[in-house]
Amino acid sequence: MTSTADPVADAAVARLRTAVDMAAVWRITREEQWHLLAVAETDGGYGGSLADLAAVVRAIAAAGLSAPVPELYAGALGGAVGVALPIGPGEALTPWGRWCADVLVLDGSDAVVPVRDLREGWNIAGEPVDEMAVPASGQAGGSVLARWRVLHTARLAGAIEAAVGRTASYAETRVQFGRPIARFQAVASLVAEAHAQSVLTAAVLDRALTETDDPASVLSAHAVAARAAGVVARIAHQVHGAIGVTQELGLERLTRRLWAWRDLWQPEFAVERVLTAGVAARGEDYFWSADG
Repeated sequence: MTSTADPVADAAVARLRTAVDMAAVWRITREEQWHLLAVAETDGGYGGSLADLAAVVRAIAAAGLSAPVPELYAGALGGAVGVALPIGPGEALTPWGRWCADVLVLDGSDAVVPVRDLREGWNIAGEPVDEMAVPASGQAGGSVLARWRVLHTARLAGAIEAAVGRTASYAETRVQFGRPIARFQAVASLVAEAHAQSVLTAAVLDRALTETDDPASVLSAHAVAARAAGVVARIAHQVHGAIGVTQELGLERLTRRLWAWRDLWQPEFAVERVLTAGVAARGEDYFWSADG
């Protein structure tokens, strides 16, 4: 990964490269306290902006690395270690939950509950995504959740951008029938579509960072990024062919995370509910401003 021109982001990437497993990732992330970058100084943080923290999250993801920065940040806002993402009445996903003493339930109540009776699990990127019973309604909302969604969108954006860059570079250098495969129309159109998805994701992330108080903007950004992740991962492997699945190439470190993060608490139905309620209350102009 090239330098991001952000010393904090570059330091985070360099430090996380030393981790040998997810337990080490968790320990390093907590020790380095990157998640406190966007926490107010009066609350024990460093007083930066959410955009500052999003840049760090984006750089880590672009390097094909995992880190629980969004979860630690959201938990810290509510006085907890991690978060619980409601998936139904009384049930929640707790990413990295096995190493949390307590979690903030992101259901609008923002209740802090102790972690107990976890059902440990792993996603396809090898990250710990556990489940536990929580006293939650199964609904989701609140300002802390919105900020978690923005940072989750940032990590999707980072991995998307890196996967698109790798794919375009490979298409320019892989020669078939005497010329780079990027010169074949079918391949060129795939690369162009992947690039468009990357630009779109970056745009919705920028908007969400400036409109964290607008549920429609935040939910739409998350949904757009999740859809783009699937498209870009598919195109990346189409262009790379069989070599794309090898660990030696390194593409799979990005695409496995794209698939895992895309499927983590997808918000499409929530987006539709918010947009429908907005249109009913404020008219058609609300839909075009929120969804565009």
